[in-house]
Amino acid sequence: SSFIKKEALEKDALNRYYSHAPRIRLSAEQIRDQALSICGVISNKMYGPSVMPFQPEGIWASPYDGRKWVQSIGEEQYRRGLYTYWKRSSPYPSMINFDGGAREVCMSRRIKTNTPLQALTLLNDSTYWDLSVKFAQRLMKKKNSDLPAQIREGYALATGHEISESKLNVLKTLYTETLSKLNTGDKDLKKILSDSSANKKSASLASLAVVTNTILNLDEVITKN
Repeated sequence: SSFIKKEALEKDALNRYYSHAPRIRLSAEQIRDQALSICGVISNKMYGPSVMPFQPEGIWASPYDGRKWVQSIGEEQYRRGLYTYWKRSSPYPSMINFDGGAREVCMSRRIKTNTPLQALTLLNDSTYWDLSVKFAQRLMKKKNSDLPAQIREGYALATGHEISESKLNVLKTLYTETLSKLNTGDKDLKKILSDSSANKKSASLASLAVVTNTILNLDEVITKN
């Protein structure tokens, strides 16, 4: 744990006895695998050929051949990051944004960075939007139409502890404002649910997906404390 008591700090200021650990962001593969698990869709299938999960169009524009990224279907697209197809000249973009190795050269270790691209990946990448919808569906199935219970459950699944009332109120407000904008036509429902096979007419699902997307982007979800 990165939490250190005053007594331990006095006795072990240089951390020679490993009385505490640094706060570090999870690795590129761990962030995606964790999101798959939280949303309840991770495939535990072992071995076999690489798979091609969601990836934006045009990433594989290659002068060498005419091959294209053919998105895997069903369970295959939700396999762990270990099985994601990797092309050296065009590595999987969301993993690169989280400091995954490009594999042109050997790496003795990965340098952890903190850039706006990482937040933008979790908030906008098609992979995470699809997972946000799956996460919302999971919560709606478990807690029916009880919004506070849905948010509490989602936060606990993602962080491992209960949400505070102040954070709960923020997420409830986010849901309400999103639902209002969808109902008045200020936001396009199809864009929020476009990467999912979910019901395209469900404004409540789309609003909850915005909330679950926010939860998946929280610092306490992608950081080991």
